[in-house]
Amino acid sequence: MSLDDTSVAASDAKPLDAESGTHQLASRFAAIAISLFVGTIVGFAAVIFVRIVALADDYRRLTVPGNLSLADYTLNPVIGIGLFTAALISGLALRHFSNGQPHGPADLIHAAQHDHAPDQRAGFLSSLLAMINLSGGASVGIFGPLVTFGGCLSHILQPRSTRLSRDVILGAGAGGAIAAVFSAPIGAAIFAHEAIIRRFGGFGTAPVIACTFSAYLVSYLLLGEHPLFSGLTSPPLSVISIAAVIGIGIASGIATTIYMLCVTAAPGWARATRLGLPLRPLIPAAVLFLLSPLLPHLLGTGFSSIDLVLAGKFTITLLLALVLLKIAVSSLCLGFGFFGGTFGPALFFGAMIGGIFDILLSGHMGGHPTFAVLGAASCVAAVIGSPLAAIVIMFELTGSFTWAVLSMVSVVTATQISRSFAGRSLFDRQLKMRGVLVKDDYTASG
Repeated sequence: MSLDDTSVAASDAKPLDAESGTHQLASRFAAIAISLFVGTIVGFAAVIFVRIVALADDYRRLTVPGNLSLADYTLNPVIGIGLFTAALISGLALRHFSNGQPHGPADLIHAAQHDHAPDQRAGFLSSLLAMINLSGGASVGIFGPLVTFGGCLSHILQPRSTRLSRDVILGAGAGGAIAAVFSAPIGAAIFAHEAIIRRFGGFGTAPVIACTFSAYLVSYLLLGEHPLFSGLTSPPLSVISIAAVIGIGIASGIATTIYMLCVTAAPGWARATRLGLPLRPLIPAAVLFLLSPLLPHLLGTGFSSIDLVLAGKFTITLLLALVLLKIAVSSLCLGFGFFGGTFGPALFFGAMIGGIFDILLSGHMGGHPTFAVLGAASCVAAVIGSPLAAIVIMFELTGSFTWAVLSMVSVVTATQISRSFAGRSLFDRQLKMRGVLVKDDYTASG
């Protein structure tokens, strides 16, 4: 029996004597103490993961142009070696997964909602494979594999003696990974409840908060302050800024819907080629290699390009090209077995969408408002199906109440559009295509 809402409510309904109250208190604090330990391990592992990928980015660092130009189209053999080596490793690894499909957050949600143990071997191998692919230059994300890793690790480390329900155990580990990478422990705790656990309970909340806190603390002690966005200028709340964020929300919702449809359709494209599993990742590797002289922005996580768009260094033509091509190449990578996360690409093309609005509004607002952060938040919220978490993370990252309020408008607009045409989240859509349904707060008949 787990200490979930039902069991706690039943025990709380009875008068407690000193002995039973002491026993409950001991159980609660034991769960929190173990969650602090789990968060410490998850935070440490997440920092190592991120640093390895960052070192690979530094090794192949190229000059990232601010505009489209074919003036110097020269293929770099180092990039080719990285991409094709990772693709070959990925192709060989695919044979070790059921149906040739690595595990991601969708599998973690499935385990949490249907109360079964996650495939820990597949989860850890998938995370390792994502790290290899990102280091090689695959156009995928870093956050999803860390969420899967955190959930699986939490499941191993959290003993059943704590009587925590499985969804809380998995959600705590997943939230810890997000807290460590984003430096946003509060938003990460909400993400765990909103995306993985899908309920807010009296007992489960404390272990999740403990896990996200300790994971964040470890990352802070090892890396110092490392916010994803920094030095941002918030715009005034005005008719123009509200109209802008509505536009960003609409554009983000449309782009994210297309992205979710493409990602879930891409495995079908791969099967249509009739290529064997070991050869499939070579297709996106070749596409990225051919595009790399023109658009090195598409390689890896793309964090350096996000920094540049926040600084207003890209032309509107380049931004439009990056939105379209990031959706295309990331879908190709994910569908053809060049495995990685799905959060990161959404963060990337969302920032580019916001950057377009920065340029369009540059003559109407003082300073450089960096609406790119709103595009990033809106697209990520729609992909992961966690609008509340995205808004809180925005507040934690920027420290600005204005940005948080504006993100409420853009995030809600984007998620309503994507949800209407592609489902609650990309993960829910992936599960539905496998014939797996998970509980939600809305049905077509309700």
